[in-house]
Amino acid sequence: MYLSKLRKSSYTFIKVCISIVCLCLCVPSTLSANDNEMKFGVLSLAPPSKIYKNWKPFADYLSKESGMSIKIVAPRGFGKLKKMAENKKVDIFYINSHIFYKLKKSAKAVPIAQMENISNSITSQSDIFVRGDSNINTISDLKGKTIAFVSPMGAGGYLAPRAYLYEQGLSSKDETTEKFTKNLTNSIYDILLGKADAATMCGVNYQLMSKKIDTGELKVIASSGQYPENVLAARSDIANDRIKQLIEIIVNMPNKKDGRSVLEKMKQMKIKRFVEYDAKVEALTKKLLQTGRFEK
Repeated sequence: MYLSKLRKSSYTFIKVCISIVCLCLCVPSTLSANDNEMKFGVLSLAPPSKIYKNWKPFADYLSKESGMSIKIVAPRGFGKLKKMAENKKVDIFYINSHIFYKLKKSAKAVPIAQMENISNSITSQSDIFVRGDSNINTISDLKGKTIAFVSPMGAGGYLAPRAYLYEQGLSSKDETTEKFTKNLTNSIYDILLGKADAATMCGVNYQLMSKKIDTGELKVIASSGQYPENVLAARSDIANDRIKQLIEIIVNMPNKKDGRSVLEKMKQMKIKRFVEYDAKVEALTKKLLQTGRFEK
């Protein structure tokens, strides 16, 4: 009788184990509770609190239209978001064309949509500016001077203007001192306070900043060539049907009342709308990297 009970208990135990194994094989590797959530990384020079405020309407709209829970992630620094994308810490992200180019090249990201700025373009130029009372009037006058860029990973704040300097015969890396200010406000104040001789930033951003900070003492001495605007992208391993859904929602925002309302608030970030991504713009980034001696 004891042996019979033991056999019965063993049989029951084996059935339970088999059931657990079968269940594990049927359940996806990601818990179902997380299948409906996406982490949205935002590349911005603003403080995290401001990023959340600026991007919450967009995240809420995307949540409502997609049926997913979109959570904003706002790491400080261009490099940190790049690493988060590489390490799959974010699912979708808003990044500049320079970082996107590198992520796509290493098969870490795919495009969702391209930003169109408030000047109705998917490309921009960078302004190079100095104090109005300085003796700097041309690019050649910058030889031996200190130039304030925004970030080593910047597109409009470094890639495009540095490429332009090389085009004009000035080897920025060797013939000037390069410094990085980390944000647009610091770049303007560095010039006003004499901490740098020249600074660069996206021309559209310069116009927007001029409404917040008195730039009357500054003068623009040149503008760079075109560079692609920011990109909404996703990890390369996100399901294609999910990517298509996001593209459909985001590109069609101007066609919906709620979408137009969200986009109207984004103009302060120089965003007019998002359009379908055109891979042809990557040729611009590739050329800028080569011209600015970032890569061969």
